Amino acid sequence: MPRWPGIVLVVAGGLLFVGALGVGALAAEGSLRVADPATVAWLALVGGVAILAGLVYIAIRQLRVRRHLPPERYRGPAVFVLVLLVLAVALVLTAPFGADATALVLGEGELTVLGSIVLLVSAQVGMLLVSWLLVFRPGALSGLPSLPGANVGGAVLSGVGWGVLATIGAGLVGSGVVYVLEQLGIEAAPQTAEQAIAMVEPWLAVLAIVVLAPIAEEVFFRGVVFNALLREGGRRWAYLGSSALFAVIHLEPVVMLPLFLLGLALSWVYQRTRNLLAPIVMHATVNGIGVALVLLDRFDILRLPT
Repeated sequence: MPRWPGIVLVVAGGLLFVGALGVGALAAEGSLRVADPATVAWLALVGGVAILAGLVYIAIRQLRVRRHLPPERYRGPAVFVLVLLVLAVALVLTAPFGADATALVLGEGELTVLGSIVLLVSAQVGMLLVSWLLVFRPGALSGLPSLPGANVGGAVLSGVGWGVLATIGAGLVGSGVVYVLEQLGIEAAPQTAEQAIAMVEPWLAVLAIVVLAPIAEEVFFRGVVFNALLREGGRRWAYLGSSALFAVIHLEPVVMLPLFLLGLALSWVYQRTRNLLAPIVMHATVNGIGVALVLLDRFDILRLPT
């Protein structure tokens, strides 16, 4: 398979997508008059689909090239390509719900039920699809521990315990980051996740953030990314690389440091227990405490400091 078709699709799709976003932004500011705004949205969607198709082509090509490596090596697509594929899947899924995305980012207006669901689960769906279709199904990571493992009870208890400690640590680090930003005269914007919890139905917030997100993100970042980097670059590269990507993909600059440190802790728990269930439960505990606090504040049961 030649390399150029995938590159051409990604570049052409990226240019079309960025151009459509630029036109949409100018139209929103009133600097440019657009006869049919729906056409701009469709062009952005076409660009996203082209990016996705190009990345899929590149990933399949890399699978074919690396399939002859020994089983102890990672034989799947490059980790960076997998991350871009996750973002591309999320982009295509959320493209038709621009109004909902704007309402969520601004924290104003109403979200439709379908739009809320898609915005909250699109990235997680992408992680599970990419992991299954391009890594687990073709056997790119052989010899991994089974899920949930032999000691289910121990993994759950370990995950809950470390999750409580991680929540306290992340809260302290996050407060420190906000304090430093305030001293620099920078106002910390509300996190998208917090705004989503404050706007969507509580059951949806719990299902998406406490249940689906920990499963999908741990399968992808610890099950795939950590193990792939561990086999190709060693332990240090696996810890730093998987944690950095875990922080960056959330697209929240204010919480990037706490998320990076949380990623290190999740990786440590995973390698310590050799059981993916432990970091899943740990991640769910962290998210569950956060969702519970925001919901308590939302319904005036407990007031959080601002």
